[in-house]
Amino acid sequence: MYDREITPNQVLTFGVSGMLYRNGLIMYDHQTNSLWSQVFGKAISGDYATTQLTFIPAMHTDWQTWKSLHPDTLVVKPGLYGNDPYASYYTSAAEGVLGQGMFGGGLERGSDIHPKEYVIGVRLNGEEKAYPFSVLQKEPIINDTVGGVPIGIFFNKETLSGTVFDRRTADGTALTFAASVDGTLVTDTETGSEWNPLTGVAAKGELASTSLAAVPITYAFYFGWIDYHPDSAIYSLAPETP
Repeated sequence: MYDREITPNQVLTFGVSGMLYRNGLIMYDHQTNSLWSQVFGKAISGDYATTQLTFIPAMHTDWQTWKSLHPDTLVVKPGLYGNDPYASYYTSAAEGVLGQGMFGGGLERGSDIHPKEYVIGVRLNGEEKAYPFSVLQKEPIINDTVGGVPIGIFFNKETLSGTVFDRRTADGTALTFAASVDGTLVTDTETGSEWNPLTGVAAKGELASTSLAAVPITYAFYFGWIDYHPDSAIYSLAPETP
C-alpha cells in the first residue's frame, strides 16, 4: 500500500498498464502516464521517473478479523466475476508469466523454497528479509533485526494474518516477545505486559495503551519477492538440538 500524494498539491490516480516487469504489475498514473513498479512503489519511466511513493503499513487478513478491529469499514464492491478468477493459479506450479531460469526468462533463484510459497517481506535501511509462511506456521512469534531495527513478527496460523512492528518503545528499549498464556495476546519479557499482535498496542500491564510502530511489509509469493530482491535474506528455523 502506498500514499498517492507526491506533493501537497499533487495526488496521483493509478491504473493498470497491462505490462509486467519481472512478473510484477506495472501501474501508470493518469496525470502524466509515467510507469510505476507495483513492488517497488517507484516510477521507472516518464515525468516521475525515480520518484518513490511512501510505503504505508498494511495487514493482510480475513474479513472477520478485520471487521472486529474496524467495525465501520466500507467495503469495495466485488467485481463482476462472481468468484476469484485466479483461484486455480494460487495452487498451480505456474510462476507468473516469465517462469524461472534461462528458458522461462526469469531469474535463477538458487533456493530450496518453493516459488509459490507465501512470504512476508521486510525492507529496512537497505536490508531485505523474507519470512516464509511455512516457517511462520512453526514459529508464529519472531524477534529479529533488519537494517539495524529490532522487529517483532506476529503470525496467526488460522487466518494467515501477519504483522510486523518495531520492538522499540519511546525510550529506545527493545522488547522481546513470547506467547501469552491465553494464546491470543503476546507478552514482552521485560515488563510482562500483554500486547495485541494485530494492532501492536499493549492491552494489559505496565505498558498498557503503549503502541508500537508498524513496519511496512510486502505480502507476496516467494518468486514475486526474490525476483525484485535477489539479495534478500531468508529467515529460517534454528536447527534442532540433537
